[in-house]
Amino acid sequence: MASLKRYFITNGQFLITTAQTEIYTVLGSCVSVCLWDKQRQMAGMNHYLLPGSKDSPKGDADLGYSSIAMLIRSMLNRGAHVENIEAKVFGGCNSWSNDHPLFSVGKRNVEVANTLLQQTGIQIIAQHTGGSYGRKIIFNTATSKVKMFMLSRSAAEVNEAIRRGFSC
Repeated sequence: MASLKRYFITNGQFLITTAQTEIYTVLGSCVSVCLWDKQRQMAGMNHYLLPGSKDSPKGDADLGYSSIAMLIRSMLNRGAHVENIEAKVFGGCNSWSNDHPLFSVGKRNVEVANTLLQQTGIQIIAQHTGGSYGRKIIFNTATSKVKMFMLSRSAAEVNEAIRRGFSC
């Protein structure tokens, strides 16, 4: 069997495909929503940096509200149907070890995904979010499965090592 083509997406990007591929990204406080239309064999994945709000500028894929809306709308425009779409949500760690709401970006990113998917009627069938460490995810659009690897150090730990003069 030929190897699958691989696409890397970073914050502010999303990808929709009916081709058998692997879409991958690395997440800290960012969130990725992986969508799969089981009837059309269509997959979509985004990666957003900040939650944004209902009043966020339309078209800013760095903001959760806009990014998720664009991802869903783009899939629907390509023939997907909401009742056939299932979602998997990843990311949203809070690696800064500060409980102040200003630093709870990961938690707020996850809340946006859960709220918008619920409002749209898209079922979340898998979710791995929160915690102190980031993740690498690989979405196989041939199988609709997502492989996830936990990162072993938080951003705060990496920054502290750099501050102390150690390489990472």
